Amino acid sequence: MRLKEGNARYIANAPINADHSVGRINRSMGQQPFAAVVTCADSRVVPELIFDQGPGDLFVIRVAGNFINEDGLASLEFAAAVLGIRAILVLGHTSCGAVDATIKSIKDNTLPPGHLPRLVNAIRPAVYDVMASNPDNLLAAATAKNAQLNASVAATSGPILAEFHEKGTITSAAAIYDIATGKVAFL
Repeated sequence: MRLKEGNARYIANAPINADHSVGRINRSMGQQPFAAVVTCADSRVVPELIFDQGPGDLFVIRVAGNFINEDGLASLEFAAAVLGIRAILVLGHTSCGAVDATIKSIKDNTLPPGHLPRLVNAIRPAVYDVMASNPDNLLAAATAKNAQLNASVAATSGPILAEFHEKGTITSAAAIYDIATGKVAFL
């Protein structure tokens, strides 16, 4: 898989996608990404670098907490139906502030100010799902569960994405990026 191979190059500090001017003219005529990555808006998480991909290779959707809402679904449908992506990866990461804020919100029985409750409420199902098993590391467990739940959303949301998954023309997966090591663990 191109993403796994690219992550191995990233970890080894042996990128092959360093000259971003190559293909600029071709990219100006349209995009042809092979995968969509739904990831956190965290500035330390840069899918093109993490997977050693060049401009135009990935269709990236970013939101704090890497969850899929209506806008994200519409973006993924566009990527699948119009751009022809073959894979969707929901990429969580270690030390996710949005997941941590959700855990704190649940434990303190409070909501953060402003529009932040929208993030907390989107991530809350993953936290509740793992809290019952009392994991050693609630943040890590909730982060992984959040990525898995949203990969399931990508696979089952109709009509477009569910149909593509049923036909086998697209796949969805979840993974966690370790900020300290650079390694992506596919779940």
